[in-house]
Amino acid sequence: MRDKHLLRLFLGLNVALAACFVVYLILSSNNQPAFVSTAFPIPAPKTNVIIKVAAPEIVSVLTNISTNELTMVVTNATAVTNLESLKPVFVEKRITWEQLQADEQSGTNVYRTYLESLRAVGCPEEKVRYIVLTDINELFAKKRLKEAVALDMKWWQSEHELATAGALPEKGRTLEEERRALIAKYLGEDAAESEKGEAMLWSNVQLTGPVLGNLPPEIHNAVQEICARSRDRSGGLDWARFNDGQAPNSVELAKLREQTRADLRRVLNAEGMEEFLLRYSQNAHILRDELRGFNPTPDEFRKALRGTDPLDHQMQLEYGTPDALSPQQRERHVALRDAAIREALGPKRYQDYLVIKDPVYGKARQTVVQYGGSTRAIMPIYQLMKTNEVRRQRVLNDTSLTREQKDDEGRSINSEQITEVQRIITETRNVK
Repeated sequence: MRDKHLLRLFLGLNVALAACFVVYLILSSNNQPAFVSTAFPIPAPKTNVIIKVAAPEIVSVLTNISTNELTMVVTNATAVTNLESLKPVFVEKRITWEQLQADEQSGTNVYRTYLESLRAVGCPEEKVRYIVLTDINELFAKKRLKEAVALDMKWWQSEHELATAGALPEKGRTLEEERRALIAKYLGEDAAESEKGEAMLWSNVQLTGPVLGNLPPEIHNAVQEICARSRDRSGGLDWARFNDGQAPNSVELAKLREQTRADLRRVLNAEGMEEFLLRYSQNAHILRDELRGFNPTPDEFRKALRGTDPLDHQMQLEYGTPDALSPQQRERHVALRDAAIREALGPKRYQDYLVIKDPVYGKARQTVVQYGGSTRAIMPIYQLMKTNEVRRQRVLNDTSLTREQKDDEGRSINSEQITEVQRIITETRNVK
């Protein structure tokens, strides 16, 4: 009987404990905090943000600020009463160097307002400085490229050298002054002073054209320094030889040029290297002089230099000049060069090239220069001289004529030639 009472007591206690536990669960569930997901959102990609400032018509774009960063900044900014009107708006428009250029041309202040908006939402000053310098440098890189293309030398023509002499260094100084003035306008004089000399603009060699004119500042500077060292080495060698009472050594000069090429190959790619050689190499200068009067196209000159430069450069490194070659070596060298030029020009144009190589063509060109005639007169005078050369040869070979008769015939031919040359000079001069 006693055991039955104890069993009932234990069952009652268990039921009471269970009831208490249920009550506890009910009460504790009412005090639990709301369920929080641990799946944090992925940060949104960086985007461009417009913030409207006091004037509704002025819209400024904030670049390179992520959505999370912007949310935090705007949340903090709401505490400041004078920033209550700032409302970020996501748009596709971006503020770049083009807006900077537009403001300078039209006198607007969109870019300045853009910078003020960046600062207003807490963008660090070093980031603002980076943005401004990047935009200004990109703007002036476009300006430098425009000048370099506009003043590019006609490197495929023999008369190209005088066209742009001295023009680009002055342009470079002007552009650098404008660049620093713009930095001072947006970042202050201290920033402008610290950014002095961003590029050695055309200081030693005029890097023109769409390739060399578009070199990054650090490569542009490196090329300028290489050219300065090359000039100093060449001048030092000339002075040393002069002080010793000796003429410049052609092989030593060729080795200095090879050293310059090796230095340039370390900073320029293949395209940039070819553009440099087309404009400034000694072999390009020799080829231009050789093609004087032929008027090659840029593509013809480029192909001709590709074929002749390796031959000429190697010969110069070993012998200095063609005069140092033996007759057999010279004949082979000339044959290889002619083959390279024929390949570059094609059959028809190669025949035209052979005309200007004719000594009679050289005489015709000199005659035109002496008379002050037009270059249009060269070919007619050349053809006249070639015809008269055949006539003279026929007279000399005529065994039926005496020496006096041959001299008379020769004087008659010369007199006719002078009269005809004057006529050609006059007619071609009056042609427009």
